[in-house]
Amino acid sequence: MDAAQQILDLIAPFVKEGKILPRTYAQIEDGITDFVFLMQADTVIACAGLKHCQEGGAGEIYALAVSKAVQNQGISVKLLDKIMQKAATDKLSKVFALTKHNAEWFLKQGFMQVKISELPKKRQVLFDHQRNSSIFIKEVSL
Repeated sequence: MDAAQQILDLIAPFVKEGKILPRTYAQIEDGITDFVFLMQADTVIACAGLKHCQEGGAGEIYALAVSKAVQNQGISVKLLDKIMQKAATDKLSKVFALTKHNAEWFLKQGFMQVKISELPKKRQVLFDHQRNSSIFIKEVSL
């Protein structure tokens, strides 16, 4: 099974719960270079996308998921380390995430909760006010 399908399968339960926005196979495949993932045997057990905003050196973390079978084992922290390494390699100065869940986790990982005005302008325009997600931002240490 290819990486895009494994990512789609991994995020599916979280999409169903309303924790992750739905994406198609084609969207994931088109953005596969955005993704970092952790594997166990030949299976993706955790993933997250990092989309460049092309404005202000920012990147958006999206579709962050850890398989329910391996939760509470420190996998999310390892995944975040990979995201931050990718952000540094890609010369981003900060990363942000929009979420309705796990605010405490982001704060524990050194993110700060911010207002919509802290987002890149183009991302502010796309902000879904009905979803009313919390916004978390973290500087990338190079």
